[in-house]
Amino acid sequence: MSRARRAVLAAVVALSTIAAASGCSGPAPAPPAAAPSASATTPAAAPTSSADAADFVTAHGRSFEVAGEPFRFVGVNIYDAAATDRYSCRSGSRMSDAQLLDTLRYLHDEAGVTVLRFWAYQTYTQGATWWGGIDRVLAAAKATGLRVIPVLEDGPGNCTTVADATPKADYRGDTWYSSGYTKPYGTATLSYRDYVARVAAHYADDPTILGWMMMNEADTSARDPLGRSVLIDFATDVADVIRSVDRHHLITVGTQSNGAPGASGPDFTALYRLPSIGFAEVHDWGYWGSDTEAMPGGTDGTPPSAASLACSLGSAPIGCSFARAASLDKPLVVGEAGIRGTTPAERTTRARLLGAKMRAAFRAGASGYLVWSVTTGETDGYDLLTTTNDPLIAQLHAVGQEIR
Repeated sequence: MSRARRAVLAAVVALSTIAAASGCSGPAPAPPAAAPSASATTPAAAPTSSADAADFVTAHGRSFEVAGEPFRFVGVNIYDAAATDRYSCRSGSRMSDAQLLDTLRYLHDEAGVTVLRFWAYQTYTQGATWWGGIDRVLAAAKATGLRVIPVLEDGPGNCTTVADATPKADYRGDTWYSSGYTKPYGTATLSYRDYVARVAAHYADDPTILGWMMMNEADTSARDPLGRSVLIDFATDVADVIRSVDRHHLITVGTQSNGAPGASGPDFTALYRLPSIGFAEVHDWGYWGSDTEAMPGGTDGTPPSAASLACSLGSAPIGCSFARAASLDKPLVVGEAGIRGTTPAERTTRARLLGAKMRAAFRAGASGYLVWSVTTGETDGYDLLTTTNDPLIAQLHAVGQEIR
């Protein structure tokens, strides 16, 4: 996410928090049930699946598969899809159940969308004590033929259990990814680690979920005693927690990997080659690269050499992540890509630029591409509105046809 986009969202979250405090966002949630501490929690054994294993998305080399058939996709982010009258990150544009169903059906039928990425943070589940928000997303996705990628916590600190948007990298000297995630944070009653165990166990048997994404934009400059990104031990531990209760779903970390710290350049390779991580993720934002280049860091839409000097740096651009992904032999997903567009002319330009980015990504080996972000009204200029005949809808449909 661009820093400008992040600042706007933080302001929106602050306003939503004030509205919620005054009762404008619906009734206050009931207090969550008491939960054991991280050190006391032992995840339950993985349940026996009632779904056919063939229904789940799997990874085979650099491709996703379903029932042995390749699965490549275009999709969207609707970050507040799990919003209800109990919690909404942006209450002014929350979708009703009927609106969400209609939106997903339109995106599937008109844009060729087959995957939705959304927030599944503790705020949406009242600390893993109420599942109505996530359930409604899964129900709408099933009804319209979509898979989903739930994201379990926010790196920039939006829509989560602190009133102000505090990035995880600002937690006590950038220690959240090394120790803070094992303790309740802000108003949370569960540590992140305990929350992950509960949500993964609850939905372990639902093949609508493509895979679990640990974080949205896990950025950190912290290093471990071996000089590695602290995300390596974090991801290893959290993946073990998920796998102890869910043997079906793919797992990924959730990083920008576009020059942002902690998972770019050599850190990208070290993190995503972990055996427990099923696929890699990158974000394409102009702040870290370019809105106008199809493959930032590359040439004419082609990634640079993985052996280049630029790709050896921790600030390596997104093109280097594409170049390095080839050696991982795992699927790669662009989890977010957005460009401002508030006028018809700007939206036409945006559709053309994002179309070029999508095509470059798939030529470079991507298995999925998710644009940012479908909303019910104009917010910060990055909105994809289904009511404005946005030309990006046609671009998504065209690319979706090309990759299938």
